[in-house]
Amino acid sequence: MFSIYHIIWLVICVAVMIAAIIYLKKQRPQLKDVLTVACIVSIASELIKVFSTIQMVPSSDGTMMYPYLEVQHLPLHLCSLQILVIFYVRFSNNDKLRDKLLAFMYPTCIVGAVLALMMTSIFNATIEVTQAFTHPLAYQYFLFHTMLLLLGIYIPMSGEVELDWKHYRSTMAILAVLGFLSIYINSLLAKATYVSGVLQSVDYTPNFFFTYKFPIGIVFTEIWHWYIYIAVIAVAAAAVIGLMYLPFCRKKN
Repeated sequence: MFSIYHIIWLVICVAVMIAAIIYLKKQRPQLKDVLTVACIVSIASELIKVFSTIQMVPSSDGTMMYPYLEVQHLPLHLCSLQILVIFYVRFSNNDKLRDKLLAFMYPTCIVGAVLALMMTSIFNATIEVTQAFTHPLAYQYFLFHTMLLLLGIYIPMSGEVELDWKHYRSTMAILAVLGFLSIYINSLLAKATYVSGVLQSVDYTPNFFFTYKFPIGIVFTEIWHWYIYIAVIAVAAAAVIGLMYLPFCRKKN
């Protein structure tokens, strides 16, 4: 994290974001048009991710080779799940649910993208740092999250959604449900070892929604460590998202 390559990418992302915000502020396109672009970027992003990370892996007996996408690349992180939300709000005629989801996207796209850009997970885990400008995944990762950040900023800027405290409550409810479901998903996709039906060890688990471990090397050795961690991220999420809604709610009052 924060290698010279990472810093260069962050500078590029900031430059792209500033240029895009200036354009959006000047042109004021309809949110629908911005969502159309987001749909196109999302499709391109997933295609690049899949075809640049899928690999041929031999069977245990060595007689066959199978294309395999490692579980950490499944679109189950919050930022990847935003793709489904983007398509829904772009094409849905259900105005009430659409407004709730747009209000959900406003803080979660911004916070999720900022965290992803700052704590990038692809270097060393998927590609080497030296491949920062030679591997397609680096372009996909940084530019996709920059797009999400811009989309989150433009939702309130467009003036097409009136944000208030009821949206804060619905956003926190959606996050709570997704976070809880991630516990099931992380366990389901974990590589666990059983002997005579008894769990012995877990050698790998994905970390969707960061509900299994902190992304920067904090090790849990007792279950209560994990309980405290979950409580901390829940309180932090509630506080940060509440602060993001506060200016709009105060203005409305």
